[in-house]
Amino acid sequence: MDTSQNNNEIKETASEKTAESPVSTGGRKEAVLDRLAAHPYIMAFVLCMVLTPFCFGGLNYVPSYAVPVTAILLAAVSAFLIARRCYRAHSPIHKYVLWLSAAGAAAAVGSGAYLRSENKAAWIMLGGSWILLAVYSLVYNEKIKHKLNSMLIIGLGFMMKLSYVLGTSVYSRQHDNGEFTLNELRQGHLGYIAYLYQNHHLYPEDYRQMLQYCHPPFHHTISAVWVYIMHDIFRIEISEAVESIQMLTLFYSVTIVISAYYIFRYFGLEGRNLYIPLAITSFHPCFTFLASLINNDPLMWALVMGAMVNTLKWYREPSLKRIMYISLCIGLAMMTKVSAALVAPPVAIVFLAVFIRDIKTSWKKLLGQFISFGAVCIPLGMWFPVRGLVKFGIPLNYVQELPKGLEQDISGISFVKRITDLSPVQFRNVFENWYSGEEAGSFNEQNPLIAILKNSIFSEFIRESKFDNAKYMLPVCRVLFWLGVFIAAAALAAMIYTFVKDKTMNWVCKVFFGSFYLLLVGNLYIMSAKYPLVCTMNFRYLMPAVIIGSLFIGMALRRLSSKKVQLAAGAAAAVFSVLSAAVYTSVVCL
Repeated sequence: MDTSQNNNEIKETASEKTAESPVSTGGRKEAVLDRLAAHPYIMAFVLCMVLTPFCFGGLNYVPSYAVPVTAILLAAVSAFLIARRCYRAHSPIHKYVLWLSAAGAAAAVGSGAYLRSENKAAWIMLGGSWILLAVYSLVYNEKIKHKLNSMLIIGLGFMMKLSYVLGTSVYSRQHDNGEFTLNELRQGHLGYIAYLYQNHHLYPEDYRQMLQYCHPPFHHTISAVWVYIMHDIFRIEISEAVESIQMLTLFYSVTIVISAYYIFRYFGLEGRNLYIPLAITSFHPCFTFLASLINNDPLMWALVMGAMVNTLKWYREPSLKRIMYISLCIGLAMMTKVSAALVAPPVAIVFLAVFIRDIKTSWKKLLGQFISFGAVCIPLGMWFPVRGLVKFGIPLNYVQELPKGLEQDISGISFVKRITDLSPVQFRNVFENWYSGEEAGSFNEQNPLIAILKNSIFSEFIRESKFDNAKYMLPVCRVLFWLGVFIAAAALAAMIYTFVKDKTMNWVCKVFFGSFYLLLVGNLYIMSAKYPLVCTMNFRYLMPAVIIGSLFIGMALRRLSSKKVQLAAGAAAAVFSVLSAAVYTSVVCL
C-alpha cells in the first residue's frame, strides 16, 4: 500500500481524534457536550423513547397532557439557559426577568397556536426548529463549533422526520403494509407483526402464499414486542400501540444519519466540507419517508450503515471487538431482510486487503477474527432462509412475486428500450408516473434511472394530485426535484474525480465504497429486468448511495478548496434542505 496514502490517513485519523476528544475542548459545557456526543445512537434512542408518550407516533394520538407538559418543560429549560447566560454575562436582574418573560410568552403563544391550528405537523417542525436554534445560540462556543453545527444539522433533520412521521399513519404512504387485525390472519407487514404478537412464534406453514411473511423476522419481532409492551404492559390502546411502531422506525432513520456523520469524520471532513454532505444526508427526502415506513427497510439500512462504519474502524485498527460489531450488524441486517447481504462483498474486500497487508505479522490473529465473524454472522443471517429450504423446499434466493396482470406491469416493453429511453415526455411530471385507467394520458414509469430520480425525492406515493389545494407547491417541487438531480450528478462526478485525483483516500476505501455503490445500482437494474413492475424501480433499494455520494462531494470540495465552489455547494445544500423540509411538511398538512 502507498506510504503517502497511509500517512495521509493517519493524519486524518489523528485530526479526527483531536476534534472528538474531550480534552481538546476544555470547559464544563464542552465536557458535557462531549459526553452526549460520545453516545449519539443511545441519545437518539432515548430521545425517541421520551417523545413516545407525548405523541405515540401520530398526531391523532397526542394525549391531552402533552402540550401543557411540553410548555412547562420548555419554560424550565429556557429559564435555566437564560439564567446561565445572564449570570456569565453579569447581566442585571431586570434583563433576566425580561428574557424569561419573553420565553414564557413565546411558549404560551406557541402552545395556543398549536392547539388552534389544523396544520399541527408544521407547528411541530417550526417550533422544534426554533427551540434547537435558540439552544444552539445559547450554548454556542467557538471551540466546539463543528460539533454544535453538526448536532444542529442532524437535529433540524430530525424535526423534519418527526413532523412527517406524526402526520403519516401506518396505513398511509406505506409499502405492502396490510392490516393489523387481532384474531384474524392477515397478510402484509402489519399482518406479519400481528401474527407474531398474538402467536409468539413464526408462521408454521409454507409462507409463499402469505404476502411479506417470506422476510426474516427481526424487524417484525421487535415491532411485535413493542406492541406488546405498549398495549399489554402500559395499557395503551392497540391502535396507538401499532401507530407508535413509527417511533422505532424514526430512530432507525436517525441512526443512518449519525452513521453518515461518522463516515464523513473518518475521512477528516470538517467545516463546509462536512456540513454540506451532512445537510444533504440529514434533509434528503429518502430518509424522511424511510422514517415512517413500518416495513423492514429502515432497520435493515440502519444495520447496514452500522456495518460500514465499523468496517472502516476495523480497517484502521483491526480488533476482535470491532469485527464482532460488523458480524452482528450484517447478521442482524440479513435477519431483517436478506438483501442486506449486498454489503458483504465490499466488507470482504476490506478483510482481504487487511489480511494481505498484515499477513506477515498478524495472520493468526486475523484468521481467528474471520472465523469468529463467520461463526456469528452466517447463522444470524442464514437461519431463516435455511429453515424455509429444509421445511418447505423454498429456494434460498426466493423472492415473493406480485400477481400477474397488474396495471403497473411494464413487461410489454423491452428492457433495452426502457433503459435507453430518455424522451422528454417522461420529465413533464417530476412525480413518478403510474398508469391509471381513470386518468387520461397516464402511463407507467419505465426507465429505472428516471424512476429512482423521481421517487428518491417524492417516493412513489406523492403525486401532483396531492397538491390540488396548494398549487403554489408545484413549482417548489419542481425546483426540489431538479436540484436533487443536480446534486446526484455532482455526487457521481465527485466520486469519479476523487477516485482519479484524490490520494487522501486510499485504494481500499475507494474500492469499498465504489463496489458497494455499483452493487446497489446493479442489483436494482437486475431486479428491474427480472421483475418488470414500476414498484421494483424504487430508490428504497439503494438508499446508502446518498451517503456515498455525499461523502465524495465532501472529499471533492476539500480537494478543490475553492471558496466560490464551496459557497455554491453550500447554497445548493441549504436550498435543498429548506425545500425538502417545506415539501414534506406540506405533504402531511394538506
